[in-house]
Amino acid sequence: MDRIEFPTAIAAYFLIALVLPTLRVWRKHRIWPLVFHREENPIARAMGLLFGAFLIALMVWAILYWRLDPPAIGIWGAPDWVAGLGWLFIACGTVITVVAQGQMGTAWRIGIDERPTELVANGLFALSRNPIFSGMIFTLMGAVLIAPAVWSILFASVTIVLIAVQTRFEEKHLVELHGEKYIAYAQQVGRFAPGVGRFPKNGVGMPEAAIHSEQGE
Repeated sequence: MDRIEFPTAIAAYFLIALVLPTLRVWRKHRIWPLVFHREENPIARAMGLLFGAFLIALMVWAILYWRLDPPAIGIWGAPDWVAGLGWLFIACGTVITVVAQGQMGTAWRIGIDERPTELVANGLFALSRNPIFSGMIFTLMGAVLIAPAVWSILFASVTIVLIAVQTRFEEKHLVELHGEKYIAYAQQVGRFAPGVGRFPKNGVGMPEAAIHSEQGE
């Protein structure tokens, strides 16, 4: 497979996972869903900027893979079946992201929006509280399998850590917004995968806002 396929796939992912849903929400509801700039918490805002920078770096990574000789930029020669698995991961990640965005409807945001949004708990959201992030993780893993290198593994690892941290900020916001309804949902549904990362029944490990909500404060 020609190496141009890789940046084309990543560009297509950005288009259908970021650009098109942003335009769709704006056109239909006049709501701008990119809201990192609205966040009052400077740490959360910094996380948003870092997250955006790493997404741009993903595109640069794909272009370098296309334009330069892979060994010259530290990319290992992976067996065809590994690259094939990578393409499968990218395909799955893209499908998960697109379906989840459609199921979110007008509640889809990038960042934390203080404006009230609906709690979506059906479809893929009955299996994962963050299926869009799950789809992104699948896509990152696929990219690493297609263009494996020490720096690409490090890049993907840091991005996944940023996703995990951003998710904690969003959980705190959703607890404050939806209260017991979100807590009950999070106790039944995993964070990124079914059954994994659920809020514990005893409150240990839950966001502070969730503990306060359960205590009636």
